[in-house]
Amino acid sequence: MIPQLPLLDLIDSEEGAGLRRIFHEKRLESGSLLRAPNGEDQVFIVRSGRIRVYFATPEQELSLGYLTATDMFSTHSRALLQATQATELLVARRDVLERQLGRYPALQATIVRVLAMVLSQAMTLIEDLAFHPVKRRIARYLLRSAARHKIPVAVDSLILVELSMEEIAALLGTTRQTASTELNAMIHAGGIARQGRRHIRICDPERLYLWAGADHPAGI
Repeated sequence: MIPQLPLLDLIDSEEGAGLRRIFHEKRLESGSLLRAPNGEDQVFIVRSGRIRVYFATPEQELSLGYLTATDMFSTHSRALLQATQATELLVARRDVLERQLGRYPALQATIVRVLAMVLSQAMTLIEDLAFHPVKRRIARYLLRSAARHKIPVAVDSLILVELSMEEIAALLGTTRQTASTELNAMIHAGGIARQGRRHIRICDPERLYLWAGADHPAGI
């Protein structure tokens, strides 16, 4: 019986030696695109770093989500895959990996978790583009970030903002300039404040909820 270890721990363990042999390591510099050779259908696991999953046209880019350590994804999709920082991957052919799914429950659990994350972000993006102005999208993003990191929505709470303004804009389906303008307007209105480079401080929780069009994070 294969133990149900976290995926990377399993791959690095003695019990996961057979699974480890079907992968090869790949390193990407920040900004590099991940491309499978000759259109080969590959599956990869992020060992470290971050991969952006997105669509792009000459005029606009839309992000579906970001993959970090232990996340798994496939090159066989229409989405583009880009390292947003130095990234290490474990890569395998999809058909070879599929034959291992029954033996390793950790593979199945990771696939389900990542697919749920990407689907959730896609649904959020569709809803935002169809129904919400940019200010509301930003407020909803901040409340989701607070909920993800278990930060209470209260006066002086600090929300960790892991993405750059350009990355946030692509995630919310707008331009960097528009996102920056709306965020600054929210700051000047007194609802939030910058706290260093990576945090937003909540000054007025009720106003933040009002901007988001919700009275609770579950509503966003």
